Amino acid sequence: MRISRSRSLGLATTLAALALGGAAVPAAHATDSTLKIEAPDAVAVDPDSTAPGHDSNSTRLRLGLTLSDHPAPATGRITVDLAPLQGIASVATPGNACTVAQQVLTCDAMPMYEGKQSLDLYLYAPTGARPMGSTAVLHTTAVFDGVTASADTEVTLGGSNVVVEEVPTNRDLKPGDTWTPTLKVTNRGQLPASQLYLTFTGGMELTFLPQFSNCRYATDGDVVICTVHAGVAPGETVQLSPIGFEVDSDAYYPYEDVHVSSAEPDLTGWLGHYHFAPGPASAPKLTAVGKPEGGAPNGVIDFERLNGTSLNAVVPNTADFVAFGSWTPEAGKQQGKLTAGLVNNGPASIDWRSGSHPARVRVALPTQAEVLQKPDNCYPTSTDPTVNSFDCGTTPYIKNGYRASFDFTVRADPAAKLSATVSLPSLGEDNQESGKPWDPDKANDVVTVALGGESSTGTPSPQPSRSATTEPGGSTPSAPATPAPGTTPATPSPSASGAPGAGGGTGGGSYSGGGLASTGGGQGAGTVLGLGIGAITLGVGVVVVARRRRAGAQH
Repeated sequence: MRISRSRSLGLATTLAALALGGAAVPAAHATDSTLKIEAPDAVAVDPDSTAPGHDSNSTRLRLGLTLSDHPAPATGRITVDLAPLQGIASVATPGNACTVAQQVLTCDAMPMYEGKQSLDLYLYAPTGARPMGSTAVLHTTAVFDGVTASADTEVTLGGSNVVVEEVPTNRDLKPGDTWTPTLKVTNRGQLPASQLYLTFTGGMELTFLPQFSNCRYATDGDVVICTVHAGVAPGETVQLSPIGFEVDSDAYYPYEDVHVSSAEPDLTGWLGHYHFAPGPASAPKLTAVGKPEGGAPNGVIDFERLNGTSLNAVVPNTADFVAFGSWTPEAGKQQGKLTAGLVNNGPASIDWRSGSHPARVRVALPTQAEVLQKPDNCYPTSTDPTVNSFDCGTTPYIKNGYRASFDFTVRADPAAKLSATVSLPSLGEDNQESGKPWDPDKANDVVTVALGGESSTGTPSPQPSRSATTEPGGSTPSAPATPAPGTTPATPSPSASGAPGAGGGTGGGSYSGGGLASTGGGQGAGTVLGLGIGAITLGVGVVVVARRRRAGAQH
């Protein structure tokens, strides 16, 4: 009986391994039950890997079992023939229920509930290794309640490991400039890569300029996939033909993420959210300089370790963050609506890839003013017993034109002549006030709002002296933390909506200036427009961020 296989080491949905203990009650055998094993068609073993542990680089081979039409608990056995792997891979024994005898791995009395079970095998470098590129077939058999299935996985000693070399941060760019970074790819593996697939993921404020005939361009996002049919031998470094990026007018910390693989990107994953169109047939090709075209797929598996990088720049630009506030009393009542917020008058868009917020909205009131209702994404922060203070989350990406507002219901006696203060704190990575070096005009960063019997708007408040300095005509940002090659600092995804400062939440404020829209109830009313970003994973351990800035994006 042939069974279905998967070309991915991981299952589409992770199947939790069930702990052994207590005898499972075998169910009556159902004659129409079907047992299937999902296993990768092929895996590669790093000759420098060690037994599973920290930095072992061992290869995980996941076996996912499904027993259909059999909802009752089942018990079974999984056997794996290890004999063919001699000199190609060693296999760590997975758990107390599994034993190895005469080069056969046996996992006995395996329980299965709701027709699901999985087993992870970890393969690492053997002793007395055979030549690089040697292969063998790992044969797995499973029997659960009398129903049998099998699966074969080809195991190869060695693989390719194509890596985009790190590019130094560019500090010599201005808005409108064209940046042509030198991109090099090195094969750090043991076997040749027969072709290269480059994925460029639009980061912030860089526009991919050239049109190549061997590239595909997302029509609804900043993603470009290029296919370079050129082989890269083990230890060889190739340089790509020039690629240009235009620095956008709102650039401050512009970046572009680049990912390389010897296998075609999976368009059923996160890339499946985009629609691609080929580059013009008359356009030149993106090539590996000095390498002839060719390189038909050779079946070599790429380890995909540290195979991505970020192109980072620091651009002298400014953004004017402005605090605003207003008070609308309710007729005949000693209460009203206090609105506080932030607007970015640009021209720069400020993005903190760490996930921190370039600025929050802080609302401070005297204790005589009672807050009856606050927005869900505003949180008490005051340590001063004479002040009620709330910090309201904005977003890690505050683009040019961004606006956020938050409504509080406050009880205040008009005769007391109380007032509230709205300010824009900006905590850096050290949790200290950053001084907003991109904002040379601090005079509009704080406003005072009178909480009297008449409607009022905020008036600028005196500012304390700042240690931050700016150059004439603009500020020069300090360099952001440089990510390790092939990694991108974590950025909250849309699923984080509702967390403090995630750019989402339920009610209580309104945002404009970009991204995904969501609405909800809660303690306040309003619409929340979160940040349109997607956390996406490429290969192993490589995270990049795609923001839809142009086609289909809000500006």
